[in-house]
Amino acid sequence: MCYLERSPKNNYILSWSKRNVEVDNWAVAYRHQLEASNHLIASNARFFTELAALYIGGVKQSRLDPDHIQELVALPALRKRWREKLTVTPEAESETDWPSLARAMRSLPAGVQRWTTKHVVGMCGVGKFKVRWGYDTSAACPCCGEFEDHLHVPRCRAPSTSAEWDRQTVALDLWLDTQVTDPAIKHALLSLLKGVRDPSLPSIRMVPGRLSSAFRSQQCIGYQGLLEGRLSRQWAPLQEEYLQSRGSQRSPTLWASRLSHQLILLGFQLWEHRNLVQHSEDNVQLQERSQQVNDGIHNQFDMGPTDLPKVVQRLLSVKRRTVLNKPLVDREEWLKLVRMERTAYRRALAPQRRILHRFFHPADHSP
Repeated sequence: MCYLERSPKNNYILSWSKRNVEVDNWAVAYRHQLEASNHLIASNARFFTELAALYIGGVKQSRLDPDHIQELVALPALRKRWREKLTVTPEAESETDWPSLARAMRSLPAGVQRWTTKHVVGMCGVGKFKVRWGYDTSAACPCCGEFEDHLHVPRCRAPSTSAEWDRQTVALDLWLDTQVTDPAIKHALLSLLKGVRDPSLPSIRMVPGRLSSAFRSQQCIGYQGLLEGRLSRQWAPLQEEYLQSRGSQRSPTLWASRLSHQLILLGFQLWEHRNLVQHSEDNVQLQERSQQVNDGIHNQFDMGPTDLPKVVQRLLSVKRRTVLNKPLVDREEWLKLVRMERTAYRRALAPQRRILHRFFHPADHSP
């Protein structure tokens, strides 16, 4: 027969064991009491040793959730700006699939994340802000010459931008096929995307009735919102139904976040195209500047070497075409130097001309 020898240590262990059983019984009884009163979650009371406690909605938090705290601090100010700038209406906010957008943002490279946050609010390196910041004197688009803000970039009517838009939308079309997207959903999304460049194109008549609610929901968010990756929360359930009908195990939430990712990259590629034009000979502003410089060079050659110092006259001794074929920066320097020297030489000769005029026309200067 086995028995536990009595000792101070064993008595201590038995005492704690009994206390544990008592505490467990109290916990079970308290749980039953909560269940009977339909309060399945007990309140998290503040301990007397706690120096401070955080309450959200009257509920004490057992830990600090950085995402929740950031939302509480930043969201009111963000909503205020949305209302003032008419960016996101309360209806659009409730229709947006924010979890998918958040997942998409986390998957983007850091540089594209920064670009997205700047372009969504419109404060980026477009013509409007380059003038405001003192970096340029013209707010013209480098592709078409029209006034440029962040909304203009994907809507630019320049042939090169239209061609880039077509390339990117075709690539998105192919990508949607690789993700086993419902053909009807794909058609609806591509139709809505056309509304970025022409708001009159998307029509509810273009989609079947089962997609009409999602189509209207996306229109509520806006065509620009779609380009910025803000999908309607109704697309994922519809895609899930399609995947289930095909017996596919693909995740509709992953599909939605990847789609948001692709839409943001589409807008980013249009921005990259704009920057390529900005620094190329196709830049409309540079073309206008080049034409003005060429006109000035023609004028200087037409005036000839008169009124120029002998050292500078050699600049006009070369063929006109040779100067016109130089890079823009070199042509601007050539024109600036010739104009400056001609002006300075004329000013230096002015006193001599006045003396000669007095000598040959004394009557004009008689008292």
